[in-house]
Amino acid sequence: MADVKLRYGQGTVTLRIPDANLAQEVQPRKEQASKDITGVVRRALDTPMGLTFQETIRNRRVCVLVEDGTRSEPQEVLIDELTRKMGLAKELTFIIATGSHETDSARNREIIKAINTSCQTHKLRKYRVLVHDAHQSAARFLGKTSRGTPVHLNEAAVEQDAFVVAADMKNHYFAGYSNPVKDFLPGICAFATIEANHSLALDPNSTFGRHALHPDSARRNNPLAEDMVEAMTLILAGRPAFALVTITSGPYILWAGSGDLAKVTAEGMRKIDETTSFTLSPTDRIIVSPGGFPEDESLYNAQRGLELTKNAVRDGGEILFLAECAKGVAPTPDARAHFFDYLTQPLPKVFASIKKEYKLYTHKAYKFAELIQRVKHIWMHTALDQSQVSAAHLDFAPDPQRLVDSWLRSDPDTQILVFHDANKIAVYAG
Repeated sequence: MADVKLRYGQGTVTLRIPDANLAQEVQPRKEQASKDITGVVRRALDTPMGLTFQETIRNRRVCVLVEDGTRSEPQEVLIDELTRKMGLAKELTFIIATGSHETDSARNREIIKAINTSCQTHKLRKYRVLVHDAHQSAARFLGKTSRGTPVHLNEAAVEQDAFVVAADMKNHYFAGYSNPVKDFLPGICAFATIEANHSLALDPNSTFGRHALHPDSARRNNPLAEDMVEAMTLILAGRPAFALVTITSGPYILWAGSGDLAKVTAEGMRKIDETTSFTLSPTDRIIVSPGGFPEDESLYNAQRGLELTKNAVRDGGEILFLAECAKGVAPTPDARAHFFDYLTQPLPKVFASIKKEYKLYTHKAYKFAELIQRVKHIWMHTALDQSQVSAAHLDFAPDPQRLVDSWLRSDPDTQILVFHDANKIAVYAG
C-alpha cells in the first residue's frame, strides 16, 4: 500500500493507493536537482550564453522584468543575484510583469519589498519599482504584428536602453512554454494587446511542446507563441535583452541559465523537455495536483494542470482534481466573467458563444469545456463551494480517499496515474 502525498494549497493531501493499482507517480525528474538555489543561479550568471550581464547593463538605462506572485519560483533569489551585479547601470526600472493578472496581491507586495531591500543592500540609488497594470498603466502603440495584434507597451519600458528578464520556465498549455518572451507579451503590454494575442489560443497548434524559439525546427509551429516573439522583437527594436532563467519544482532547482534571451530560452525548452515532459499510455483514472499554492490559488490558475495532463486519461475516464482555490474561481472580475461565468453555461452554448466572439479568458472556458465533455467525471477536492463546483460542470469530492476507494471497489484492477506539480509538466499520449 502506497501513501501518496500531494501538495494542496499551503498543505498536503495524503491518499492510500494499493501498489498494484498505482500505475505511476509522475513528477519533474530530479536526478540533477539541487536545493542550493542561490548557488545554481550564481553559477549560471557567471557562465552566460552569448551575452554577458555587464555588457548588457553598462552605462545604460535598464528595464528589469520580474514575474508576478502567481508564479511559484524563487523571485527573491533571482532579484538579489541580479541587483548585486547592477552597479554599472545608469539607472534601473523594475517592472513586475503581471500581464492581465491581479496587481495588488500580497505576494506582489512581498516581491516589491524584496526589490527595495536588495537594492538598498547593494547600495543602488537610481531605481524605481512599478507594477504593470494592463488596464491602467500608460502605454505607447508601437505597431502591429503580422497577425494583426496591436502592440501597446507600458510607457515606462519604452525609453529604456536594455532589458533584463528574470523568469522561471515550465510547460504552458497554449503558449508552448512559460519563458522570458511572456514577460514582454503579456507581461508588460496593455489589455487590448493581450486579448488579441490570446485569441490565438483557440488554434489547435497553440499547445504545449511547441514554440517559435524551440531548438527543434519541427516544433516551432505555435501561432500564439510566434505572435509573442514577433511582438517582443517589435518591442526590443534591436536593444539587448539578457535573461536569467530557472526551472524549479517545489524547493528544488532543476536548471538555471543566463545570457542572450533567445539562446537561453531555447536551451531552457530543451531542459524542460528532458525534465518535465512525459510520454504515457492513458488510463481510465488519474489524480492531478497542480502543485499547491500559488499554482492552485484559484480555479483559473489550477486549470493549467488539467490541460497539461489531459492526454493521460482515456475518453470516458475520470479525474480527481486536488486544487484548494483559496482565492476563489478567478483572480480578477474580468477573469471571472469571461472564464468561470462562461463555463457555467450549458456546454454547447460555451462552444457557440466563444466561437462567435472571443474575449480574453474565454479560451480557458473553451478548453475546459472540451475536457469536461470528453471524460465521464472531473471530481474536484477544493475549498470552493459545492455550488460553484457543480455550476462549472464538475463533481464535488469532499473526501478524496473515499472517492479513490470507490474506484477500487468498482474496478479492483483499475490503474491510477498520479500527477504532482501538474502545472509544470506535460504529458504526451503514447
